[in-house]
Amino acid sequence: MGDVDGRVVLVVGGTREPGPTIIDALVAGGAGVELLDEDAEAARAARRRHGGPLSPVSYRPLAPEACAELVRRAVAAVVADRGVLDGIVTVGRAENEILTILKAAHAPLRASRHAAVVLVGDGTDQAPVLARWLGDEGVRVNAVSPDQDATDTAHAVRFLLSEAAEGVTGLQWPSADRDAALPRRPGPVPG
Repeated sequence: MGDVDGRVVLVVGGTREPGPTIIDALVAGGAGVELLDEDAEAARAARRRHGGPLSPVSYRPLAPEACAELVRRAVAAVVADRGVLDGIVTVGRAENEILTILKAAHAPLRASRHAAVVLVGDGTDQAPVLARWLGDEGVRVNAVSPDQDATDTAHAVRFLLSEAAEGVTGLQWPSADRDAALPRRPGPVPG
């Protein structure tokens, strides 16, 4: 069992890095992933990577500039097929797209015990404002800087969607500065 086992996560814009790495991390953690993206071939490749027709990854086409009604229908289809929507990850989406997605997913997210949103790339500066807007509804909103490598980003996203981060909201996860890290020393931790 993984740290996001059984959760249904909608990944919007996940066909370009770090999206595929995020999808891989979520599937490895036990999540079912619904991918909304304009790149059908890359989305099909993500599905094939995780088992083809029996894959925990599903794809629905949606252009980034889609109107609110099309986004609402896509979210409703996800909930109808999966029964729940526990999380949303937006990858490189503009602020107006993020708002359209969150408005469409507002009711299903409120119904989830694990509701969380993670913004990656564009729009990350909106996390604190969105966290205040959705916080009273029980929906956590956090952001991950686009300046990390794809693997670090994916691990941060998965953590922020997990039970371990249930008390975390409004956080802007900083980029990793590997040069600033202290080297590990062998031996016991000093007391």
